[in-house]
Amino acid sequence: MKKIVAAALMGALLLAAPAAFADADRDELIRTEAQIAALNSADASSAAPANFQEAQLRLSEARAAEEKNNEEQSVWRSSEASLQVEIVQEKIKLQALERTVSEIETGIATLRRELNS
Repeated sequence: MKKIVAAALMGALLLAAPAAFADADRDELIRTEAQIAALNSADASSAAPANFQEAQLRLSEARAAEEKNNEEQSVWRSSEASLQVEIVQEKIKLQALERTVSEIETGIATLRRELNS
């Protein structure tokens, strides 16, 4: 009796496994879509236009793979899109830091001029 119950449980787990992976695949796609949606498109286009376009392209490829029930391809393309989004985010931060450095340098130059006059 215990063997039958154990076999039934194992069978149920094996049948549920593809659904669990499909949900994980879908979660990856949704997470990547949210990452891209969270970006300020003007900042992204300014700081890293090629990476931003690449992220959007890979996301559309992930969606297409999802529609064709190609979960592996969908996860792969979603991951690529996610990496491109991370690059865009870092380039946006870098651009902001460069602006800050420029403002500080301008401020220092102004202070030096005022001290020398």
